[in-house]
Amino acid sequence: MTETLTLTDASERLGVHYMTAYKYVRTGRLAAVKDGGQWRVTVEDLQAFEAGETTAPRGDIVPPMVAERLVAGDENGSFQLLESAMASGADAEEIYLDLIGPAMTLVGERWHAGELSIADEHLASSTALRVVSRLGPRVVSRGRTKGTILLASISEDYHYLPTAMIRDLLRFRGYDVVDLGANTPPESILDRATKIGDDLIAVGLAATNPGADDVMRVSISALNEGLDVPIVVGGGAFSSVEQIELLGNCHASGSAREALDLFDRLHAEARSR
Repeated sequence: MTETLTLTDASERLGVHYMTAYKYVRTGRLAAVKDGGQWRVTVEDLQAFEAGETTAPRGDIVPPMVAERLVAGDENGSFQLLESAMASGADAEEIYLDLIGPAMTLVGERWHAGELSIADEHLASSTALRVVSRLGPRVVSRGRTKGTILLASISEDYHYLPTAMIRDLLRFRGYDVVDLGANTPPESILDRATKIGDDLIAVGLAATNPGADDVMRVSISALNEGLDVPIVVGGGAFSSVEQIELLGNCHASGSAREALDLFDRLHAEARSR
């Protein structure tokens, strides 16, 4: 007969809190079965976990699968794919940056190639936004926050998804985030930043559509005049970090992961002062 342990016993053996062990089960890193309302873990599975092996079955979710569901407007199907990846051990950054982001890139490439209509692209974007809104509560870090970051897409940019994804991932890293969304003029950003006050660590500006240099330049200039906090700039509108650096006094980000790491660095610098 296979020897099993309660999840409480397993957590004690691992030297972690019960809720941490439960997280391992919920995210698929540690295999467990529910018996009479109580989670039980086999000794073999626990030993494999201690050896660094993921014992629960892993999904094989890839961006084209997610893109297909998004283009179909299948919110539930998209969400279930991402849930499966989470159950296989993927964390928030992997879900957002290795699945949703690349899936939307594929949608954009297919639209540019004439394989999808603008309506298809809009449907995929709106579906992705709804999926992200469902994922958000699952990835928020609990406990004391590091401070506040203010996000916005610049004037004439009507895409909500980029800042919504960065918002959730910053919350996953322990920040409070105010996301003003799409088509935000600099005066609105300044107004909100003033209301946040000393807790504001940085402002993040996003642009998706090519040709946004002039509008971004105006926004950066206005914020630098009115605020004394760093500005992080990025998005699909820019082909290189060098292009962003020419726009004014800002921190240029070439990818979402770079942006997240930049915010962490700025937070560390602010704490050291």
